[in-house]
Amino acid sequence: MRNIFVLIIFMFFNTNILANVETTNKSVAVEEVKKVEKTPNNIWLKTYKNYKKYNTIIISINKIEQEIERNKRNINKVQELTSKLSINKSKLSLYEKNQNFNDLIKNYKFEIISITIYDYLFNISSNELNKKIAKYELLKKEFYIALSYLQDKYNNDIKVVKDNRKNRLLLEQINFFNEYSENIEKTYQSFLDIQEELDKKYMEYKNEVFIKHIITLGIILAAYISYKFLLFVFFYIIRNKDNQELEQNYRKILSLLFVITILIFVVVRYMDDLLYIITFLGVVAAALTLATREIILNIAGAIYIFFSNVIRVGDRVMVQFETKHVVGDIVSISLIKMKLNEVSDYSNIKDIKNVGRTIYIPNSYMFTKVFFNYSLKQNGIINDLIEFEFDKNNDFELIEKATENILKTFSFPCTITFSLNSAKTAILGIISYQVNYKIATKKRGEVSIALLKEYTSNENIKLKSSVKSVKKDED
Repeated sequence: MRNIFVLIIFMFFNTNILANVETTNKSVAVEEVKKVEKTPNNIWLKTYKNYKKYNTIIISINKIEQEIERNKRNINKVQELTSKLSINKSKLSLYEKNQNFNDLIKNYKFEIISITIYDYLFNISSNELNKKIAKYELLKKEFYIALSYLQDKYNNDIKVVKDNRKNRLLLEQINFFNEYSENIEKTYQSFLDIQEELDKKYMEYKNEVFIKHIITLGIILAAYISYKFLLFVFFYIIRNKDNQELEQNYRKILSLLFVITILIFVVVRYMDDLLYIITFLGVVAAALTLATREIILNIAGAIYIFFSNVIRVGDRVMVQFETKHVVGDIVSISLIKMKLNEVSDYSNIKDIKNVGRTIYIPNSYMFTKVFFNYSLKQNGIINDLIEFEFDKNNDFELIEKATENILKTFSFPCTITFSLNSAKTAILGIISYQVNYKIATKKRGEVSIALLKEYTSNENIKLKSSVKSVKKDED
């Protein structure tokens, strides 16, 4: 009896132990399934999932549209199918349309362009290719991580979860990934081939083109140093202090000839690759035009001044800055600017301040502003103006005769015109006479004083009174 009782107790404990072991095995299996079902954040798995779901929805939409076509007469059925159709169409926005594996790697294509000197010096193409290879290696690594994940999940599901449909879908994904791995490897191998080809192009450019550029640059520098040395020796021998303007003209001509010679040398040197040199010069010219627009305009202005002779050293000119004017004598003209010494002989502004300054004017001023040159007029003659206001009650023929008599003493041809002043309270007499620009200011003062004495001494001539009238107080 006692042995039977012990046997019963032993069997009870064994049953509990087996039950616990089985429960433990089941919970471990469930944890493994849960662990496997946690999909990693992988771009390839997401793309495959979106692609499959998108295609599934497209198939469903096509089927629903066919059912609507078959059930046109059944209004209730059509309404039900139309509602399903709108729901399915709204789901399309949840997935990336038309995205597949090819879309992931199409952005990693690389084409080798013609190597330029800028590309060669800074390895632009090589650096760009290396960046693409590094990014593609990360993408490739993610692909094989996704494939390994699917294989592990399939192996675990076969052992734990007996779901043939789920296992079949996993096997389909694994086969799809295995087939596409060939494209992954081909793309990577094409990158390696491109890298090798690019290295060859860099080497060819160095041996054939870059060394040619260096030699050409060395020849141009040697020619420039020789030109400067010979120019110094030449002008040192024939230096003429009395005619410096002629020497400057010679320098300009020789500089122009040197530049033309260098350009011809460059064209002949690169005759085999003329299209390249034209393109290069075009790009350089466009960049320089934007960056050095003012300098180019100044040089163009210097060339225009040199060949047109509109301004020469020693000329007296008036330059206009917005509403102000400056009168001065040209001291020198360089490739960039003109040097002007300000004088006070003539200006159409009544009050000149800070006279005597040295002013530097850019040569581009010739193309953009108003410019007066008094020295180019015959004998330097200009028309100067003097204004007087006369009372309305005057004999204006007498005024005209008196004015002509005064200006005859100065030997200045003149004309006088009359008009109402702005307030219409008096007659404005505008006296115009011709005078040399160098003595205009001095003579204007002398003529003004002589005319004022004549007008005030003549009882028949009345100037406008400047005395203000006083109103009488009303009683």
